[in-house]
Amino acid sequence: MIDAWFRIPLLVLRLGGIPINLQSVSIVHRIYNEVLTLCFYMNAVAIIMDFVHKIEDLQESMKNIRLMMPGFVVVWLHLYLR
Repeated sequence: MIDAWFRIPLLVLRLGGIPINLQSVSIVHRIYNEVLTLCFYMNAVAIIMDFVHKIEDLQESMKNIRLMMPGFVVVWLHLYLR
């Protein structure tokens, strides 16, 4: 019954790599989850490195900060839901 009511949010969470309400997690889903996590965290590291590298240019720094803030919220949610 819960699957019928919350079909879309459960699908979004599962596509994000969070296996909610599953009986067993397949090996393909585990690999997908690890690759997704690795890519996301490497992207966050790259944004931070770009911010540090271009700290003198205010316009580029503001672009990086605009990307970092929502990214940190997503990292926090991902770590909380794991």
